[in-house]
Amino acid sequence: MVDTRLPDHEVPGSVVASLIGLLMLGLVDNQILSPILPEIASSFAVDVARVGLTVSGYALAAALAALVVGSLSDRGRRRPFLIAACVTFGLASLAAFFSGSFSTFAAARILAGASAGVISALVVASIADRVPYQRRGRAMGWVASAYFAAPILGVPVGSLLADLYGWRTLYILFAGAAVGLAAVMLVWYADSHEKREAEPRSWASETLGKYSGFLKNKVTLAGALSAFFVSGGITSFVTYLGAYLSGQFGLSTTAIGMVFLLSGGASLAGALAAGRLSDRLGKRAVAFWGSLALASVILVVPALGGGISLYLGLGVVGLAAASRVAPLQSLVTELVSRQTRGAYVALRNTLSQLGIAVSAAAGASLFAVKGYGAVCILAATFSLVAALLLLWVEEPGS
Repeated sequence: MVDTRLPDHEVPGSVVASLIGLLMLGLVDNQILSPILPEIASSFAVDVARVGLTVSGYALAAALAALVVGSLSDRGRRRPFLIAACVTFGLASLAAFFSGSFSTFAAARILAGASAGVISALVVASIADRVPYQRRGRAMGWVASAYFAAPILGVPVGSLLADLYGWRTLYILFAGAAVGLAAVMLVWYADSHEKREAEPRSWASETLGKYSGFLKNKVTLAGALSAFFVSGGITSFVTYLGAYLSGQFGLSTTAIGMVFLLSGGASLAGALAAGRLSDRLGKRAVAFWGSLALASVILVVPALGGGISLYLGLGVVGLAAASRVAPLQSLVTELVSRQTRGAYVALRNTLSQLGIAVSAAAGASLFAVKGYGAVCILAATFSLVAALLLLWVEEPGS
């Protein structure tokens, strides 16, 4: 049963800001590895590919930790788990800063991944707990903006700092930010209004029951699977876009970076606008039409020539891709009760990571054999399936 009770007070902006700041920290930490990867490999005298494997360990740890802690947080308060994740993230960043060997660095990254996975799941669940569904799109719009702000704002700044002061500087800054956010959460995040529920079953049987229930119910199954296709669709398109632009139009690395920057700017604007719009028009409607629009424009991209038409087309891709995030997060968090919300968000995050892995691998084969046009067909198919899955999900309260 869906918990439709509304909070008895307005959620302070400071609470939402601290939660989004925490999410942003984890996103930048994850994405900053790409530009500093060669420097890290050189400092430890290991291959770049070996350092790249820490990304897989990071993602796996994030998925497993979220599945466990997401369910645990449903039993009572999420605040202790968020603060613990903050502290653990800070300790992992310190370990990376002081690491004297690659094995120590890799272990630190796995620990950071586990913390980031918990943060990602519980930030979304916490905002859903506190913000009424009727106004949740606007709040989730800020959450969605963090996903797009990280690569276009946080990563360039982090890259510059690493270039000036060395890659270890980033991790001491991450540690300081984590401590600061933990302190902020202690002061601003009060969750005494969240009632503890009696739990007659053991945690293990309860957790298995939750995940089994999600997969047996066609509505929650459709909501969870949508994450696989939403993330997978945009991943395959973006991953091989740079290689396509270089090979087809001869764009330099700097020019390709500008394409991503402009598309990211459109995504950032779309994420904020779509959240507000979904509160007016309905979350499912905005997410559905956004997915259809994305599938359509992706198919057109290979037919675009260079110049302004290409930039405009990729801007529309960024806008359409971002338009789905806030409405979907608002919608799916209302499909389950507060007592199962943390576990459900964690399940969606895990399926999202799986979709990324599958689409990236499939895209690699298609790009090598058939070219970027085939990759776009794959991405459009993923986005179309994401839209079709929403037909099984009714707008709450409709």
